[in-house]
Amino acid sequence: MARTTLNRVARARAVAPAAVGGRAAGRSVLVEDRWLIVVFLLPTTLFMLFLLWLPFLQGVWMSLHNWPFMGEPSWRGLGNYRDFLNADYFWTSIEATLIYSLSTLFQLILALVAALALKQTFVPMKPVLRGVMIVAYAMPPVVVGAIWLFLLDPNLGMITHYLLELGIIDYPIYWFAENTWAKWTITLVASWTFWPFMFLIILSSLQAIPQSQYELAEIYGANLWQRFVTVTWPHIVGAILVVVILRLAFNLAKIDQPFQLAGGGPGYETSVLSILMYRFAFMSGDFGMAFTVGIFLVLMTALLLAPFAILYQRHLRQAWH
Repeated sequence: MARTTLNRVARARAVAPAAVGGRAAGRSVLVEDRWLIVVFLLPTTLFMLFLLWLPFLQGVWMSLHNWPFMGEPSWRGLGNYRDFLNADYFWTSIEATLIYSLSTLFQLILALVAALALKQTFVPMKPVLRGVMIVAYAMPPVVVGAIWLFLLDPNLGMITHYLLELGIIDYPIYWFAENTWAKWTITLVASWTFWPFMFLIILSSLQAIPQSQYELAEIYGANLWQRFVTVTWPHIVGAILVVVILRLAFNLAKIDQPFQLAGGGPGYETSVLSILMYRFAFMSGDFGMAFTVGIFLVLMTALLLAPFAILYQRHLRQAWH
């Protein structure tokens, strides 16, 4: 009995240094991994600091001043924000921005329908159809805008011509110059231009779904809608949330195509916040008010993106658990 106890003590003494050495080696590897993580994150952190956060803070500082293009800036405090909130064009611009952001919904509907259609086995010439569907996204937005300007021209445009021939309208419509049509027209043009981006991402997610899951659902008697709800939707909801977040952020910051189509007019009817910011900065030379509008654009973007970001985080947690 005593000999057995001594043997156990000897083995414990022999194992103890190895365990201590193992823990020390583990700590050394952990420290090295931490330094490696810092090295990899440092370039991105510096990039974000100098090209994003410092300019943003500079913009906040400029929004508190009367900052002309020529001349010395002067302190205004919250005066720019008060003037912008009380301006006649404030709610007009907010309405135009919200309507233009609806292009994200139209893009999603087009992309989802097209991707689901190409997922079906009976659809012929899928490679050709995929190529046709991404043509609009392959061209620069300004080129697509120029095409739509010609198509919707009240005198020479093909769309106006056929609408008149079919009796749908009684007189030519100036699509980008009438208050009733301008906001919705640039929204529909944006939807047509950018929906292929969503289409490609959703189609990729659909193609990653194992066919065996659909076959199993058919065995259990699931119809087309039930297969979509139980098999398709859980696999693509994450991709949909990602593309909605990306496209919504891009649409809110878009300026080139809306400005090309309507120039922010008539009046301020199509002056989304990004165009209004441009008009203050480069047409009026009032950089203080321009950055004030920019702060409102940041806040609106954060408010509109927050629900989708929360839903995406919940989706990730459910996927991991």
